[in-house]
Amino acid sequence: MVRIITGAKKTATKKPAAKKPNKAASSKNKPYKIEKEVVIINGTKASTALKKAVPAVKVRVSRGKSYDPTATIKSPDDTASFFRKFFTANKVEGQEQFAVMYLTRNNAVIGIYMHTIGAMTAVMVEAKLIVATALQLAAEAIITCHNHPSGNLTPSDADIKVASLIEKQAGLFDIRLLDNMIITKTSYRRY
Repeated sequence: MVRIITGAKKTATKKPAAKKPNKAASSKNKPYKIEKEVVIINGTKASTALKKAVPAVKVRVSRGKSYDPTATIKSPDDTASFFRKFFTANKVEGQEQFAVMYLTRNNAVIGIYMHTIGAMTAVMVEAKLIVATALQLAAEAIITCHNHPSGNLTPSDADIKVASLIEKQAGLFDIRLLDNMIITKTSYRRY
């Protein structure tokens, strides 16, 4: 059976006429007939159309260029040190950015991903992309970090809401959100 879908109209081709059963033939030994359904959307097979419509998430994660890939995270000071190497001083003071560190079960760093570069006072965070990246990397835990160019270490209401959302979505896949951190040029704060 072939279904053809074009725009808003949906039409189906005619099914072949069913054969009348032969009374003389035995129905005990007949195998079931399996019909393969092919869906065509605007002249293209659905499988091809869906691959174009829903691409796989492709993420570039820094591995070993800006940090020691053999080190493990043991304390918030270690976390801040890793992120400081990833954020240069002019980036910390220039515009708000959001990065995610992906970790193994024993807190070894798999990679650091610069999720978003925003404006002077805000950055857009997509929790789904953070969790999708963790799944691609088979990460067991994540740590988020963003900077406040103003130098104010107090988390905003939006910061707390985003952290809660990431923790909830990551928890669905048994990925732990170990920490959230705000860094400035000279200090950091966990929240």
